[in-house]
Amino acid sequence: MSVATVFSGTMETYTEIGKTEELDIEQERELVLRCQSGDADAMGTLIIRYQHWVYNIAYGILGHHQDAQDVAQDAFLSVWENIGKFEFRSQFSTWLYRIVKNKCFNHIDQYQRRKTDPTEIDDSQPWVPLDTATPEDAALRSEEKDIVHSALARLKDSYREILVLRELRELPYEEISEILGCTLGRVKSRLHEARKALKKELERVEW
Repeated sequence: MSVATVFSGTMETYTEIGKTEELDIEQERELVLRCQSGDADAMGTLIIRYQHWVYNIAYGILGHHQDAQDVAQDAFLSVWENIGKFEFRSQFSTWLYRIVKNKCFNHIDQYQRRKTDPTEIDDSQPWVPLDTATPEDAALRSEEKDIVHSALARLKDSYREILVLRELRELPYEEISEILGCTLGRVKSRLHEARKALKKELERVEW
């Protein structure tokens, strides 16, 4: 697999491959070391491993399908270009998350906080529940998801970020602490503040 093959298509190219088995720490370390040696096949494996994870974080922050795909591709390109700088001082996923987060917030700044387009909600992604009830129920569920994403988009960056990590990605407090570079106490207090802020935004909407 060449570098061009790894990055020539959209994220759907990798989505079609399906879910792969979890990598243990040693397997992941070996893949990163191979990437640092210029092995594009190893980079392709990392992309397959983290494609949904990266997309879901980007979508949780941006609330827009196409933007999330664009940011995800941009993030993986950045990983490939900068993998030599990774020194294994943290988990690879922590380093990757910071790249994705920075890409998302740069995107928001560039497009001045683009609002969520309900027509772009992607129900095929893992953390977005698939609707299997009646058409009426499905329509209601879709409307509810649009409302939640719109409310998330109105929160400040730090609140939206921690809600994505905890509520959508379901990461443990310890990992969130490492990612955000703050204490466990601060993680819990910020999460409490973020939940209150989201609740306040949702209360403004007539369900």
